[in-house]
Amino acid sequence: MQRFKLKIVVIGEHATGKTSLIKAFVEKKFSADYRPTIGTNIFIKKLELEGDEITLTCWDIAGQERWTSMRELYYRGSSGAIIIGDVTRKSTFEQIKNFWAPDLKEKVKSVIPIVLLANKSDLESEVTQDDIDDCMNAIGATCALKTSAKTGDNVNEAFQKLTEAILKK
Repeated sequence: MQRFKLKIVVIGEHATGKTSLIKAFVEKKFSADYRPTIGTNIFIKKLELEGDEITLTCWDIAGQERWTSMRELYYRGSSGAIIIGDVTRKSTFEQIKNFWAPDLKEKVKSVIPIVLLANKSDLESEVTQDDIDDCMNAIGATCALKTSAKTGDNVNEAFQKLTEAILKK
């Protein structure tokens, strides 16, 4: 058995459900009340994957512009990234292509696996599967999944797919 410690950054526009997704993964909880993240929150989750023990440190990074200057520090040492778009706001996927993915790639300075999440899949969607696939290809993501922090759909799968991609690297 091997032990791995991996740092994952979770990024995207404000109110896309970053914190809710991480809490659904780490604590198996969902809270409907929205409170913006200030700077960053850090969550730790231990996984077992193919007999190995993996400790994921998930950095939930604020989506508001005022935290831009801090992002380079938050990204440092990242093994992988989850970038989240909100299916009820098509603009969040444009922001992923135009800001989040380029910002991550510029500041991380090495190629890390990225998983794209189309979150809030339990709500009426403004984006099509083609929009999601287009975003995934544009940013070079390993895969894209539709997720819901509320129902738990694909939440564990998202983190597992990213972990597998990191370990293959």
